[in-house]
Amino acid sequence: MKIAIYNLHFETFGGGERRTAALAAHLAKKHRVTLFVHRPVSIEAIKTIFRIDLSSVEIIPLQNTDHATEIAGRQFDLFVNNSHGSDLRNPTPNGIYMCMFPEAERLDLDSYRIITANSRFTARWIEKRWGRSSEIVYSACQDMGPPSRKEKIILNVGRFFADSAIVHHKRQDALLQTFKRLVDGGLHGWNLVLAGMVGTRQEDKTFVETLRNEAVGYPIQIRPAIEFAELQALYRKSSIYWHATGLGTSALEHPGKQEHLGMSIIEAMSAGAVPVVFNAGGPQEIVNHGVDGFLWDHRSELETLSLGLIEKPAMLQSMSAAAVKRSKAFNVAQFLARMDSVIYKLIPPHIGWLAQARGYIARWR
Repeated sequence: MKIAIYNLHFETFGGGERRTAALAAHLAKKHRVTLFVHRPVSIEAIKTIFRIDLSSVEIIPLQNTDHATEIAGRQFDLFVNNSHGSDLRNPTPNGIYMCMFPEAERLDLDSYRIITANSRFTARWIEKRWGRSSEIVYSACQDMGPPSRKEKIILNVGRFFADSAIVHHKRQDALLQTFKRLVDGGLHGWNLVLAGMVGTRQEDKTFVETLRNEAVGYPIQIRPAIEFAELQALYRKSSIYWHATGLGTSALEHPGKQEHLGMSIIEAMSAGAVPVVFNAGGPQEIVNHGVDGFLWDHRSELETLSLGLIEKPAMLQSMSAAAVKRSKAFNVAQFLARMDSVIYKLIPPHIGWLAQARGYIARWR
């Protein structure tokens, strides 16, 4: 088959872009795959950050072209829209809209035969906002294990965005202040590390500088633009993982500002870091409270639950092992298997083979 995959946010190198790359590489083993992006993107950069090789995938930057016309003119058999917030009409006979959260309001839903949701949380909001059922396909989460010798590190990984109405803020500011209170209250020997890519706006860069200034005098590291190998090593040696996306917003009034799934939480669990995460959105589906991590509603609970883990090494070790086991339910293999199932539900394998054969014949004419 000729398959088009669409994602206009590759320069952010976030979780959605990781799953786009994983899907493209997987499908390219049997099909002709073209990845449409907004701006030119380096295959080497993708390989360095995601450890995914897209050398067999054609990558086409669309920039200011008419996207629907450009894609339709290439006569694809299948179009997979994995661009968050996209309202692009499906320009092919068969379309899959991979929804991380139903943001778009002008979307021509009838042009897509299947919608996927990255969590039950997202599926409920697709039904509520768009009136459509969806196939739940948990995102491809990188296995960051195995755990190495654990150190006294509390980790958070997430893109650094200044708070705004258009992104779900990762609330590194709240985590930093919480850790400072723990240190002021007598916590010794532990370090907080805030890592992740930085948004492209000037206010995002200003936000990072503000965090740096507020961290002065405390065992806190701000690690923007960290490379994959370094990030993986950090996951492996961290003991606790903090997450606060959605804190300070109503899940009913602002569901889009909650964590839609929580890929970094799963990555941390795969490396044996015990998650202590905000109790809203997708993380509620990941963490079994008191078994492989903890969920919290107020910052005081974040402090109490974290201190409980720090003061009880045996419990920390036991929950670390449970976290690794739980993470397997969200790995890359399950994501690719589910996407194969969704695609074959839309285009049975024998139809796909016929389309592929027609493509070969056309090239030889």
